[in-house]
Amino acid sequence: MLSTLFSCRSVSSNQLCFLLTSVLRSTITSTTNKKSDEDAEHKNRLSITKKMRLLGLQSHQARKALSIYDDYVHRQKKLPDLRMFAVAINCAMIAEDLSKGREIHQFIESDFPHLKDNLMLKQQLRYFYIKCNDQQSADKLFQPSSTETQRDKKYSSSNSDQLDKRKE
Repeated sequence: MLSTLFSCRSVSSNQLCFLLTSVLRSTITSTTNKKSDEDAEHKNRLSITKKMRLLGLQSHQARKALSIYDDYVHRQKKLPDLRMFAVAINCAMIAEDLSKGREIHQFIESDFPHLKDNLMLKQQLRYFYIKCNDQQSADKLFQPSSTETQRDKKYSSSNSDQLDKRKE
């Protein structure tokens, strides 16, 4: 069947089979390598997060845990995950380092918009701000932004308009 497809070219079915096998192997190998690199990075991130958590549990080591976070994020230019953010915020809370906690919070807000509404992270930030005597920042975390308020008002008014039309 392959010979009929390639009758105009002098390619044997063995050569074609070898070529296709080579292409498939290289694709599978590159996918496997990429996956193993991702797995290794995930394990590395978990290991660093665990080390930070253990140091953070000892109040006099919380700043050291934050320096590990800084090294990972700023020097190595790697991206933290939700767990690492939570541990870093907890370490900032234990160290009562308001500026570091705010820096982490701003980093989440600007570079990780998908995490900024995470309830666990918001709670962690709230505890942090309360512990650092910044009640105003703690309260802001659960207040809707002005764009959300406008969107909600627009949505509720359009829904009430639709209900009015249905009643008529």
